[in-house]
Amino acid sequence: NGPGLLTVTVTMLRNGRTTTLSLGASRRSTVGDDVTPRVGAEVRVTRDGSMMASMVDRTAMSNEPAEWYREDPQSDLLQIMSLIRHRLQSRSILLIDFLCPYDSIKAGGRSHQMHTGYIARNDARRGFDSCGCLGDLTEKALEVLTDAFTEQREVPEYRDRDLNYEALCEVMQGVSHKSESFRTGALQLAERYVVLYDQLRDPIYNHSFSQSFDDLPLARQPLSSLGERRFQSLKRAVMHTIFADRISARELLGDFDPYLNTSVSWMKKGTQRTPMINMSSGCISRSQFLRGMHRLAGRMDLQEEDLNLIFNKYKKNGAFNYYAFCRDVDPGFDELQLMFAPEAQDRAHT
Repeated sequence: NGPGLLTVTVTMLRNGRTTTLSLGASRRSTVGDDVTPRVGAEVRVTRDGSMMASMVDRTAMSNEPAEWYREDPQSDLLQIMSLIRHRLQSRSILLIDFLCPYDSIKAGGRSHQMHTGYIARNDARRGFDSCGCLGDLTEKALEVLTDAFTEQREVPEYRDRDLNYEALCEVMQGVSHKSESFRTGALQLAERYVVLYDQLRDPIYNHSFSQSFDDLPLARQPLSSLGERRFQSLKRAVMHTIFADRISARELLGDFDPYLNTSVSWMKKGTQRTPMINMSSGCISRSQFLRGMHRLAGRMDLQEEDLNLIFNKYKKNGAFNYYAFCRDVDPGFDELQLMFAPEAQDRAHT
């Protein structure tokens, strides 16, 4: 029909009648591009037929200002150790059983256990891999972890074995070959290891970390202390808006949930060029989050960094977990009235 146009004719036979439909679309080269022409205003379709996020979804949420957020999990020692500890405990695995065999020396065709408490960093990588649950541990994360437990050794022939795996296992799980000596005071952990031991078992940190797993229905991500204070301020402001305007966060954000509203076009992660989308219920995309927040708190005039903070707090596999958000900011009218107008509730009861 003309340059750059493609016409597809579809013939359907139904109830003895033949219907012919002609569908026109712009022709575009797909060499080096896995996206077909745009469909609608915000959604693209990939070659496998799955939906693709709009441009606002394909742009990463900013983590600025940096002091509101924790370090990158790949470079945060405490988060790395917490993840490893969680994986091991959930599978009843003792790390010492997989690292100890490398603390040996070969002689006469046999391996002899040495129990020096030190192994090479490369052997630590093999030990972690043999656990069967840490295969996704990145090289960067492993380097951060091994750097924290690397010590300079005086014996020249053992200088390459500089990773104190006994201290690592003691800090991580409280189980090592020297645990009894540590408990009785016969041996002392270095001060830096004691600090890590206490931080790893801090109840506030553990509660925050345990809520951050993406497989939880109400996942919430930990922020820095400054970020948490800012978030609590935003949370209270949003709750006051919900109470004052008599609106429902569940209804306004739930309109974008494809599990509740089948007219919503959903977006699936079909290729590496689609950096999100979460496929579980209770989540919406970033663009849907922005539209929903405009309906929910448009008059609050929230800044971009505030919207980013709220999104990142409830981020789940790249999407926004509005279930958890609504649970926190919209507990119900009676609860909100008790917070913002307790005298009105007292008059109602009298």
